[in-house]
Amino acid sequence: MTETLISLLVWMTDEVWPFPVFILVLVFAVLLIARLMRVPQSSKSLLAVLVVLMLFIPFGTPALLIFGSSLTAPLIYHYGVPGQAVIVSSAETSNIYNNQPVERYTVELQKADGQKMATHFDSSDFNVYPPRNQVRYPAVGQPFAVHYLASRPQSFVILFEERQGLYRK
Repeated sequence: MTETLISLLVWMTDEVWPFPVFILVLVFAVLLIARLMRVPQSSKSLLAVLVVLMLFIPFGTPALLIFGSSLTAPLIYHYGVPGQAVIVSSAETSNIYNNQPVERYTVELQKADGQKMATHFDSSDFNVYPPRNQVRYPAVGQPFAVHYLASRPQSFVILFEERQGLYRK
């Protein structure tokens, strides 16, 4: 149950669009429950709950974009399964972050059961644990340790260890 909730949280922060949809579903659920309980629609407490929920969309969505990885990386590390990964290739994207081009790394992830799967991450994903301001990712072909969610293996964190070649710039 815990991993399912964490997977949903990680999915919501990775994709972002589910967050406003989730808030709207909550608004409709509150309205439905209020109607079933025969709460008058002019009730100030009902209106206050709806306003607070609706404020989560314009304020919560940017906060999720900015602070989402700070929340999900420790969860993935703590509840994740140890695995091995290797970068297969890297390519520059058309995105810029902090005046630096964003790199897309194609990764082959070997799960704990030995099964391999292809995934990717961007240099702007902040998926290193423990967090670092700047890191140099492993070279193509160099293996490194990860923790990933068993139900969502494409969500993983790279374990920052000096012996793996991940050093501060």
